[in-house]
Amino acid sequence: MAALGLTMLSPLATYLDEISDASKLAPRPATLDGKVVGLLPNWRPSAIHILRSLGDLLQERYRLKAVIIEQPVRELPLRAGKLLDTMKEQLDSLVGRVDVVITASGD
Repeated sequence: MAALGLTMLSPLATYLDEISDASKLAPRPATLDGKVVGLLPNWRPSAIHILRSLGDLLQERYRLKAVIIEQPVRELPLRAGKLLDTMKEQLDSLVGRVDVVITASGD
C-alpha cells in the first residue's frame, strides 16, 4: 500500500515582509520618538476621522516631531489611468517630508 502525502495549509496570512528578500519593505523604526508621521487616508470621510484619532493617540504615546495628514485623492471614480498614477507627485512629496506613513480606509 502506497503512503499518502499530506500538505498542510495555514489559514493565516503570509505577509511580504515574512517571506522572501525579493520584495523588501521599508525598514521599520524602533520608535516613533522624534519622527514625523504622515497619515494618508483614502477618499472615504471615515478614514480621515480614523487617522486623526490615531494621530492624537500617537502624539500622547510618543514624542513625535510632527503629524502630517494628507488626502491626495478627493474623489473617485477615475476616467482613465490608475489611481496611483494620479497620486504620484503627492506621494513623492509626502515621502520626502515624513519618516513613517500610516494609511487607512474607512466607510
